[in-house]
Amino acid sequence: MPKTALVKSYNSLMPTPNMVTVQSLEGEKDFEITNKTTGQEFIDMVNESFGLGEQPFFNLQYVDAKDYEAFVNPEKKVLSHDLKKVGKEEKHVFVFRAQYFPEMVSDELTNLTAARLLWRQVRDEIRADECYAPPELCVLFAAQSLQALHGDESTNESLPIEANSELPPRVVVQHQLTPEQWADRIRNAWKGLQGVSQQQAYMDYLGIAQDLEQYGLTYFEIHNKKGCPPQLIISCMNNLPPYPCGSLVTPRLGFPWTEIRNISFNDKKFTIKMVDAKAPDFKFFSPRFKLNKRILALCVRNHQLYVARRRKQLSGEGMMEDRAALEAKIRKTKDQLLVSVKFCPLSSAAQRDEKKQETERVVDDALRPTQQSETPQAKAIRADLESVKDATKETREDRIHKENEAAGMDKLKTMKKAQSGDAVRRIEMFEELEDAEC
Repeated sequence: MPKTALVKSYNSLMPTPNMVTVQSLEGEKDFEITNKTTGQEFIDMVNESFGLGEQPFFNLQYVDAKDYEAFVNPEKKVLSHDLKKVGKEEKHVFVFRAQYFPEMVSDELTNLTAARLLWRQVRDEIRADECYAPPELCVLFAAQSLQALHGDESTNESLPIEANSELPPRVVVQHQLTPEQWADRIRNAWKGLQGVSQQQAYMDYLGIAQDLEQYGLTYFEIHNKKGCPPQLIISCMNNLPPYPCGSLVTPRLGFPWTEIRNISFNDKKFTIKMVDAKAPDFKFFSPRFKLNKRILALCVRNHQLYVARRRKQLSGEGMMEDRAALEAKIRKTKDQLLVSVKFCPLSSAAQRDEKKQETERVVDDALRPTQQSETPQAKAIRADLESVKDATKETREDRIHKENEAAGMDKLKTMKKAQSGDAVRRIEMFEELEDAEC
């Protein structure tokens, strides 16, 4: 073999160094990777640079060749991903952000750096109105952000407050207040946080934000066999609901993990098989094969986190409520359901499976964290804002939120309602959706 051929063969076996840029909400850093670096190795490098160690929530996001956002596959070589092409002198850019979300922030986010990064991400989504929050909470969030960034207001009295950068545009235009009046209201709320540490401020922020309807949701455009395009929402909680188009606050219907037996896809068709033997397969279609791959990967990982969460709670780790009371509640419910099966000797296998599924759902409801009640400070802010609100500028999301609130519905109750009834009927509802309903 000629010498030049040997050199080329040797070079092809050697890792080729590449500089890439990783952006986060706290700046950007350059990393050297090679054509052999796997996604997991790259994630570990970035985690280490942030002092995060091993954590399940953050990943590296990129833009693919067709301008879709996607996350790095840990098992795949980084440069083998369908990355958008860049010039010879340019670097590939990745964004370090949360792909998965904790269900209960205080229990699951033990690393303060991870909590701070998640807070910045959720804060940006709320300010951009990508995650709906009512006006009073937006003002409280602005105050908590200032406390997290600067500490007590008493030591920052001269700090200017720009309402347009702290609040969603929707909230600003809905109230007849000048920039100065907005600044006064945010400052008054900030004063109410006197003495709260900066770390506690962003943890309190996340503790309230986790109860928002759109917290921890990932959206995908899908359609049924009639072509009606609802949104598929994959939640960090026990939920997999399609939403009707136009309303991202309230799900039309949903399927808890306890009802799902298997998830798969073939090209653009996605299939979810139910535990209930009587239920038909839940099928939908996405515009791209690769999108289905991403939906499946997100479902699998969210389900893994959900199972790990429930096992930890059942073992008593990290439980905030009284363990004995919780166990008694679960035991009583299980006993009642099991007795109903025991004294029905003629029950079919399908009926017994249905009872077992019902038991699992009740236990899951018992383990699910309860929502935090509205804070007195938020109630006071709401009363103040109502007097200067222009009701004609309310959005659909505002009206839906008010209707849910008036009916005593919160995020968990709304999701539970979307999961009510048998799976057969919910699948039929999805199949029957027409364009006019979307």
